[in-house]
Amino acid sequence: MPKPPHSQAGSSPGSSPRLGHPWTREITHGVFRLGTAYVGCYAVEESGAFTFIDTGLPGYWRQIARFLASRDAPLSAVKAVVLTHHHDDHRGNAERLRTQAGAKVLVHHADLDAVARRNMPPRFPLWQPRVLHYLLHVLANGGARVPPVVQASSFGDEEILDVPGRPRVIHAPGHTAGNAAMSLEDRGVLIVGDALATIDLVSGETGPRLLPHFFNDDHDRALASLQKLEQAKARWVLPGHGLPWEGSPHQAVKLARQSRTQRH
Repeated sequence: MPKPPHSQAGSSPGSSPRLGHPWTREITHGVFRLGTAYVGCYAVEESGAFTFIDTGLPGYWRQIARFLASRDAPLSAVKAVVLTHHHDDHRGNAERLRTQAGAKVLVHHADLDAVARRNMPPRFPLWQPRVLHYLLHVLANGGARVPPVVQASSFGDEEILDVPGRPRVIHAPGHTAGNAAMSLEDRGVLIVGDALATIDLVSGETGPRLLPHFFNDDHDRALASLQKLEQAKARWVLPGHGLPWEGSPHQAVKLARQSRTQRH
C-alpha cells in the first residue's frame, strides 16, 4: 500500500509534485486521491466497488483508467459518481463514467439543474500569472469540452448516500448553491470539494484557505459554511484544489479564517 502523504500544508514526502503533473496516492485505507495538485478527485473503495467523489478534468481519464487497472478493477466497478458541485473541473468525467461504467451520478439538489447544462466560466483575472497557468491547464485537459450530465439524481443535507463508502453529506454552500462536503467518518476523512482549498491559485501559498472570491458564487456564504465543516470528525481534510491536509477539520477551518484575516 502506498504510504500516505504526511502534511500540515498539503505536501507529500520529499519534494511536492509539480502543479500540472499526475499525483495519485492512497490517503488512508480505501480512500485514494487522483488528479494533479491543481485539481483533485477521490475514489472510495468498498468490497471491490468504487465511488468517485468528483472526477477531475476530461484529460484525467487516463489516470482514472490506470488507477482502476492497478486495483485489478474493471470500469464497471465504478458504481457511483458523487459530485461536490457542478463545476466543469469536478464533473469532467462524470458523464463518461455514467455511460461507459454504468455509474449513477449524484449531486446536491441545488446544483442538479446546473450539472445538466454547460457551465459559463468565471471571469478569471488573467493578469495574475498563476491564475493564467491554471486556466491553461484546464483548457489543455479538456475543460472547455465538458459534456453535461444527461441523467443525475439529487441528495440533501445530512443524507447518507447509498453508494460504496456511504458518505454523509454536509451542505456547504457559497462556492456554488449546492456545494457539499462528504464525511467518511469511519475512515477519518472529510472530502471538502471547493468549500476549502490547500493552495491559493493567485499567490501560490499553501495551507487551508477559502478559494479566491472570484471563484465563489457567494464568498460571504462560503465563509459562513466553514462553521459546518469544523464540526466534522476526521484526521484528513481532502480538498478539490491543492494536496491533502493532515489534521482535523476544526484546525483546517481555523487556519482558513486566519489566512483570510491576514489577506485583509
